[in-house]
Amino acid sequence: MVRIKPFVMGIVSGGAAGALYVLFSTPSSGREFRSNAVLKSKELTRVLSGYREDSSQIKEQVNKSSKETLSLIRHLSEDISASVEGWKQTIAPHQKNIQKYLEQIEESLADLEEKAKQHRTVESEEYSE
Repeated sequence: MVRIKPFVMGIVSGGAAGALYVLFSTPSSGREFRSNAVLKSKELTRVLSGYREDSSQIKEQVNKSSKETLSLIRHLSEDISASVEGWKQTIAPHQKNIQKYLEQIEESLADLEEKAKQHRTVESEEYSE
């Protein structure tokens, strides 16, 4: 919001300077000049009030959008947490079974290695005789 304010002020002051330049550079009589000045000042006032209203609406919309976004992020975070917890509970029994099977496989591999060592020892003894 800090960056928008100088921008809007630049537009407003530039518009005012442009309007004053046009008023003073246009050749006209005193009466025409005064009526023209009054019309231009009213128009400038209307434009400025429109900018004020627009900036207020933009500010309100930004506030509303940020609140809605914050709420959505909270709900999304809660939903994701609930989904992760549900997933953990769903896979917990399977994870235990997988660990059990891995332990059995490791034991089987250890037995096979032991049997392979014994078999090599027996074969080497038979060849040495």
